[in-house]
Amino acid sequence: MSVILGLASSHDASACVFVDGRLAAAVSLERVTRRKNDGCRLPLEAIRHALEIAGIAHARVDCMATIHSFFPEKFFRRESLAKELEARLVRARRRRHGSERQLNVNDLLKRISPHGEDILPYFRRAEFLAGLGLRPDVRVRFFDHHATHAMAAAWYSGFDDCAVLTIDGVGELNVFHTESLWTGGRLERTAASDRLGASPGEYYEAITDAMGFIPLRHEGKVLGLAAHGDASRLYADFMRALRPNAAKDGFDSDFTGRPDAYAAREAYLEALVRAHPREHVAAAAQAVFEDAIVAVARGLLARTGRRALAVNGGVFANVKLNQRLAALPELDRLFVFPAMSDTGNSVGAALFMVAEESPGAPRPTLRSVYWGSGWGDEACANALAAAGLAAERLDEDVLVARAADAIHAGRVVGWFQGRMEFGPRALGNRSMVARPTDADINRTLNARLARTEFMPFAPSVLEEHAAAIFEHAERSADCLPFMTITCDVKPEWRSRIPAVVHVDGTARPQSVSRETNPLYWKLIDAYRARSGIPLVLNTSFNVHEEPIVCFPENAVQALSEDRIDCLALGPYWAERPGARR
Repeated sequence: MSVILGLASSHDASACVFVDGRLAAAVSLERVTRRKNDGCRLPLEAIRHALEIAGIAHARVDCMATIHSFFPEKFFRRESLAKELEARLVRARRRRHGSERQLNVNDLLKRISPHGEDILPYFRRAEFLAGLGLRPDVRVRFFDHHATHAMAAAWYSGFDDCAVLTIDGVGELNVFHTESLWTGGRLERTAASDRLGASPGEYYEAITDAMGFIPLRHEGKVLGLAAHGDASRLYADFMRALRPNAAKDGFDSDFTGRPDAYAAREAYLEALVRAHPREHVAAAAQAVFEDAIVAVARGLLARTGRRALAVNGGVFANVKLNQRLAALPELDRLFVFPAMSDTGNSVGAALFMVAEESPGAPRPTLRSVYWGSGWGDEACANALAAAGLAAERLDEDVLVARAADAIHAGRVVGWFQGRMEFGPRALGNRSMVARPTDADINRTLNARLARTEFMPFAPSVLEEHAAAIFEHAERSADCLPFMTITCDVKPEWRSRIPAVVHVDGTARPQSVSRETNPLYWKLIDAYRARSGIPLVLNTSFNVHEEPIVCFPENAVQALSEDRIDCLALGPYWAERPGARR
């Protein structure tokens, strides 16, 4: 048996476990610690949780794959004797105060890479493995940040041959954009961008921050506001901060080439944002962002002649951008890796070792990301009992019927079933489910969840009905199972499902397959039998600024706090005493 442990210790840290080339578990650190976007440190809690999910003891791990990111400084020696002595003195002072300094390994890599050096000679491998409780003979490999993004997208696309595009804020050595070719299981990088002041990800982060939101967390709010504004008013102004370069193989701005490029562009964007209504700001910022990335993607497709594209990196959390890409006439298929933020880098890093250790491992098109923890009946019952909540244990068909009746009656159901999803979206196992016909539910449910959102809730639709409701659903088929793309809602459906349609007539659907998630499919089909509508409203099972629920206790707490009306927790059905009906 071959066991590979994958780690990502950047923001949105995570861990995963592959057993004999098969992904057995993957979990984001935030889900376990209950701290949103937890990261920039070694994800010890996620490592333990992932190994428990996979049923693997620490001593069974054979290989560890990771990226150049944050680690306790004590596990690396510095590039010179003077730097090493300085680091030791700092660590000694911190130990006296009970704290531990984190080293961004990317910074060390920048200092040694001009000399052609690798990071491994600087890595105190024995001490690190002992600290994690792993065997001393475990193989350890560090992989490039964007290479791991590209590997995850290409591998799980199921494409034999495609172009691969990665874009985010910034990876190691200041790279924020790469282009690669994927041919028969081999990944070859063909281009990369590292020009300061030109990153599309940092551009969107700066705008998010200037609008008073939290970068790396609230970019979706900017996207939601964009549909309410006029992009033409400020388009030229924002294009100064982001555009494709003349060669169409990268990005540019008025600020590239300056020693203060990053700070200068950020100051320009902040002043621009503060001087204009935020709806017009968001509209122009989004339009420029889309146009720049679409131009670069078209250039990649033209140069390579490929008609399939796999993408990954934080900017592809932007579902409107992905809709633009899917509509390109030169493109037949688009795949967006569902865990597109840095949380997916643990999987990408591990896949490089899978390719080495298990060269015959299958590469099927990804259809689900239910890679997280699942909980037995006893754990669910104990959580309910500890909260003093009475619950009924129901057969599956009765549970589905009860939940469908509640949804049809206008109640909000917490649906906690099976294994937790990996990535940012709740895909029917850790979801809050409601009817899509209530136009006012965005206001009322967001108030209950303490959220301030500008996008509507998303629909989960029976796979076989998607094409009847959403325009060009077939072009988005590789994205729809993961809620990574928007689609235009057909006009005849918009008034029937107002709770899941944005002001621009789009929705962000999840297609639900009977084969992939039979229980969730049965729930939606039961609602269809009652309402004639083959989709339900689906929002992530969490309150504002908290991660999606992980433990049964988190779900029970939501019921106790009146965030939801009913809870289907495994086979148990519970309602809060005196809950609204």
